[in-house]
Amino acid sequence: MFNLKWTGPARSDLRAINDWLEREASPAFAARTLAAIRYRAKFLEDFPRGGRPHRDGLRILRVFDTPYLIRYRLVTDREEVQILRIHHEREDWFSEP
Repeated sequence: MFNLKWTGPARSDLRAINDWLEREASPAFAARTLAAIRYRAKFLEDFPRGGRPHRDGLRILRVFDTPYLIRYRLVTDREEVQILRIHHEREDWFSEP
């Protein structure tokens, strides 16, 4: 079983998603969406290769019933899954380093 590590940028993404959804949809919808993201990330503890390969050793996992994607990296020698970012599927993040 791998341990999850949420990076600072990933935590910032969660806050930004929550703030936007609370403002544009509703607090209840924001809570459900963030719960879905966290639940899907937890899947990686047991199935760290559950997401599709991306580039430079990174992987992408879709969050069911949402437009969000989890970008993560495996650190196998520490049995750790590093959650790097949470992106909206329409967001342009391919140019990011």
